[in-house]
Amino acid sequence: MAMIRKTRQREVLKQVLEEANRPLTPNEIHELAQQSYPAIGLRTVYRHLNELSDTMEIAGIDYPGLPVHYEKVDQKGSRPHLICRECRRVLALPIPEPEVPYPEVDGHEINGHEVLYYGVCKNCRGQ
Repeated sequence: MAMIRKTRQREVLKQVLEEANRPLTPNEIHELAQQSYPAIGLRTVYRHLNELSDTMEIAGIDYPGLPVHYEKVDQKGSRPHLICRECRRVLALPIPEPEVPYPEVDGHEINGHEVLYYGVCKNCRGQ
């Protein structure tokens, strides 16, 4: 793989994701990045998100019926997520993801999983 240059745009996107308290869609990332770098285009945001995903600096969360959401890869591993039934936001929950209970099931090797909860976020609940 070719070396990826460190650019101001790329650093702005990493900062946006670092400061976010939840996974963000490309449009949300673009909107927040424009506060620091007004000239950044949506196509540039997508290109850098793909590069950051390829280098495993960020992770894309792809749930059916929702746009891909991105978050910074945490050294502690993946976290469970909540999809709010009201606003449709994807939120990372501050709890550890449970261990895989069975490394093999019916001859299938299990080497990963995702935990997804549905509910109503605290903003929609008015808290």
